[in-house]
Amino acid sequence: MSGPEGELRNVLQSILMGVCTRCDFVHGEALRPSGNACLVQSGASYCSNPGAADFHRASLNFYFPPNVSIAGRVWKSGCTEWHEDVSVLPTTIFLRAELAHQTELKAAFAMPLCKDSRVIAVCIFYSRYSLPANQQMEQTCLAIANEILISMFARSHLDPGFRFTQGDHNMVDVPPSKTGASKAWQRCQAALEQRGDKSEEQMEQIIKFSKGIHFFKYITNAQRNELCKTMQHTIFKRGQVIMQGTNLEQHNHIWYVVIQGRVDMCVRTHAQGMTYRMCSFKEGDTFATSYMKMFITGPTIAAHIEAATEASCIVITIPEEFRNEFRTNTRPLWYEELAQYFHTSINEAAEQLGMCMSAIKKICRRHGISRWPHRKLASVNKTVTMLQGKIASAEDDTSRAALRSEAVNVLTMKLRLTINPSYLVRDETLVLGSAAAADAANAAPQHGMPPGGRF
Repeated sequence: MSGPEGELRNVLQSILMGVCTRCDFVHGEALRPSGNACLVQSGASYCSNPGAADFHRASLNFYFPPNVSIAGRVWKSGCTEWHEDVSVLPTTIFLRAELAHQTELKAAFAMPLCKDSRVIAVCIFYSRYSLPANQQMEQTCLAIANEILISMFARSHLDPGFRFTQGDHNMVDVPPSKTGASKAWQRCQAALEQRGDKSEEQMEQIIKFSKGIHFFKYITNAQRNELCKTMQHTIFKRGQVIMQGTNLEQHNHIWYVVIQGRVDMCVRTHAQGMTYRMCSFKEGDTFATSYMKMFITGPTIAAHIEAATEASCIVITIPEEFRNEFRTNTRPLWYEELAQYFHTSINEAAEQLGMCMSAIKKICRRHGISRWPHRKLASVNKTVTMLQGKIASAEDDTSRAALRSEAVNVLTMKLRLTINPSYLVRDETLVLGSAAAADAANAAPQHGMPPGGRF
């Protein structure tokens, strides 16, 4: 690769090597945007051991759309992220957690390369050790990267306006609301604010407005009418905590739909770590406790949902007679919610979700799942367990490294079965700048998640 793209890749390569060697990281990767659809591997990487090389090789299989995993969140926010141990995180926070565990990568630090407030690349560094968030260490990494950047720009034709930055975690971008300014909402709002029993005309205005909300798309008219009777309107002040991991039970049968403003799900992965925005809910998006439960998978993870701006929301409380039919607490289902049941048969999944088989199959088709992966997943898990046993009893490093590479291949196959197909390179390795990358990026979907929030 020649020209500015090739020069930038060489610069990124030098930065990855410089930061890794001077700050004791074993792996560094640089990802770059492919249009507005996703981040892809830039072709620049640094691996100081075979495990890091295995991790990087497997990583070439994945796209990272905006807000997906660490890379996608840093790209979208323009802010750094530090996690003490990514190998123990759920895939909703770090997509490649199982690969990190297998290749013995733990702490991760990600930082954006920016120009004119636009993120040009995201660099992620991995350590062999668990390391708590360290402000001084972050500043050191940024300083080293910018030092190398400036020295190399002096010998290249690249724009010197590039800089690695920490970003502003308090900055909030909210598009103007269309729904909140509509006459249909104004009439609905007036009806909702009427105390006591509603008149037929007021109920008609509420039901009419509900027909334009995606939340109500998959329910019957009878259910819609009953839910509209319990509907309320509330306004949350900026920074107000709406729900948190310690009080999920009291919100179990309550759904929220954002009409105006923005609401964020925030997660802290370790007790001493920073709190980061995992996903945002904007106009028309639904949020509920089940979304938080996908993030809170261990005692060290804390989560809450707060109003990032002043937020106008509809609050829907599910009557007891409908609660079995709305067991998952969200409509439509996120892919990640559905994936929680891949280890069971499709019949068991339908029963636990409170859905009929035809509804499950329809949701699968919508998410690009052509075949329920339960049997293949059971076979892959059995192979992974067998290989891990062999790795534990291997007598020399060479045998152990070969078995680990094989285990990484099998884990990659497992991830291709379980994670959202929108995040997968379809046929071949995707490296920015190649003809294959351009074709694959053009085929990549613009949105990896259904309405209701983005990881």
